[in-house]
Amino acid sequence: MSLIQFLLIRTIAIGSLLLLLLSACSLTPYKYDEAPSLSVIDRAVIQQQGHFTVRASVPGIEEAKAIFGIPLEKRGIQPVWLEITNHGSARARVAPYSLDDEYFPPHEVAYMYRKQFSREGWLDMEKRFYEMSLPRQIAGGATVSGYVFTHLQPGTKAFNVDIFYVSDELTDEHFTFFVEVPGFTPDHAEIDFQSLYSAEEIRDVYEAELRSLVEAIPCCTTNRAGDGQGRPVNLFMVASGKDLLQALLRAEWMETSYERNEEYLSATGYLYGRPADAVFRKRRGKSSDRNEMSLWLTPLLHEGTPVWAAQVRHAIGRFFAIGEKFLGVQLDPDVNEGRNYFLQNIWYSQSLESYAWSVSGIVVPQERPLTDFGGNEFFSDGLRMVLWIAGDTISLQNATNRRWDSVDEVPNQ
Repeated sequence: MSLIQFLLIRTIAIGSLLLLLLSACSLTPYKYDEAPSLSVIDRAVIQQQGHFTVRASVPGIEEAKAIFGIPLEKRGIQPVWLEITNHGSARARVAPYSLDDEYFPPHEVAYMYRKQFSREGWLDMEKRFYEMSLPRQIAGGATVSGYVFTHLQPGTKAFNVDIFYVSDELTDEHFTFFVEVPGFTPDHAEIDFQSLYSAEEIRDVYEAELRSLVEAIPCCTTNRAGDGQGRPVNLFMVASGKDLLQALLRAEWMETSYERNEEYLSATGYLYGRPADAVFRKRRGKSSDRNEMSLWLTPLLHEGTPVWAAQVRHAIGRFFAIGEKFLGVQLDPDVNEGRNYFLQNIWYSQSLESYAWSVSGIVVPQERPLTDFGGNEFFSDGLRMVLWIAGDTISLQNATNRRWDSVDEVPNQ
């Protein structure tokens, strides 16, 4: 057999296989399983404000796949189930935009998956998605329920629900939800924070003593052995674990879930002799996680509230790998920028109660940078920032400066 004959036979075989696959798709009906919907509804979180009661839940990946008959996560789609009761007499509207400003209309979602089914199957799927979507209007005394198709968010799902009356006579209502999603265990859920320090190690202090103790916290992380210098630790947050988590989620930081294997433990930074208690990532653009934060619970309390140490890193031109593997990742040498970015981020997300500057960090001139144990150069102005995180949203104008140290003579501050 000649080479030309062989290639011709192979082309015909591949074409036949493709025709068979297309034919199979053209005959495939649309199927789904309603049973998981009961579990989704049963675990709904309930809030009541003004004239409205809202129940919210988020199906896990496998639940959503069964309920809708397609792998929504493959397209980065996450359905959110809502039930809204209007206890008033006036007609009201819900704004899906408040959950996700780029939410997916139901017909668009069905169109994305149309090639997996026969034409009849596609139309059946389209009809189901439309019927399962949340109605926009809620008549007085009525209850509506359904799904809003949002972008996939790993871990705890944070979203708002805005409802307003069509009439101008009554006020609008704004709900904020933080909903745990089945099938995802964030890294911080595996840490026993109560056992990190003994009772003798924990110190509860007032602000003046906190200021001096922040100066005593090591300037930088280390490698696993403790003999290699890492990057500066220049952020501290005063907040309960719940308030800090919700503030980060409001600011669009995402929880992570990773295995603490040898590769990870050998590559990551250590503080207090251990790797980060939690790692959060913040997406930049559509496809990459470019900002990353490591958090450590310190042995300090400020008037009963935990104090956390943090480090923010930004990759230049490359993606962060899963599990905080820095090898091969080029990090921004300007560590001040990560600190400053987070201040703006948490302030604009309305989670900043107050802040203070401390000159207790390491000063590394830009013209004489140091190199961390991962091979990345860095420079630092020596400033560290302490942030008091608000439990509830707070106006930008109400954030106050506690005026520890002056930064007027520090460039770019």
